[in-house]
Amino acid sequence: MGTQDQASFGEALRQALLTAGMTQAELARQLKIDQGQVSRWVHDKAIPHRQTIARIEKLLNVDLSTTFNEIKPKYELFVSAPISGIASEDIPAHHEAVAKVVKAAREHVNSLSWPGSGVKTALDRQKTAPDIAAAHNMADLFGCPAFLYLQFAEVTGPSSALVELGFALGRRMKVTIIFKKGLTSPYMLRGFGRVASDLPFLPDTRIYEEESAESAAALIADNGRELLGLM
Repeated sequence: MGTQDQASFGEALRQALLTAGMTQAELARQLKIDQGQVSRWVHDKAIPHRQTIARIEKLLNVDLSTTFNEIKPKYELFVSAPISGIASEDIPAHHEAVAKVVKAAREHVNSLSWPGSGVKTALDRQKTAPDIAAAHNMADLFGCPAFLYLQFAEVTGPSSALVELGFALGRRMKVTIIFKKGLTSPYMLRGFGRVASDLPFLPDTRIYEEESAESAAALIADNGRELLGLM
């Protein structure tokens, strides 16, 4: 996550532990987390939530915020949800459902991009230039380490959200997929679990069918960053 011109967060944390005379295991006990989590931070496999950074700074009596702010991605999580592919009358309810889940996710990530946040009605959809929106979305998506696909309405036509999902799978991002039980699953996921189990080079993808947006939000609230692939 660092560059040749600056220390990575893992390096800064490792030095802070040495200075404080604290082991990774002891820090994990103080934070009440698994030691493997601290190891992932130290080896730049993941970065903590900003609230955890504050707790670490207090425990080690060190300032890690500057290094953290320099290396963290613009967006830690990209949220994709169908808009163009669902019926006009379904847009308001679908947007409301997605918003509930996004609210839960925001509590566990340092930064989040949900490009469809402003499309609440069919009229909003008509005002959006698809090519410009797609270009902006892909720019944000490219730098994100994790991807969340949400679907609470039937997709009956082409949707850029499915293109984004395919892109995330192809780049082996940390992908979490949540869609309402009873809906037709995205076509690229049909049989995905069986294929993925046989082909270890495919991305580690979490797929959940939930009864409602409320249960999906609760799922994220209860499992946090781990469910989103951001341990």
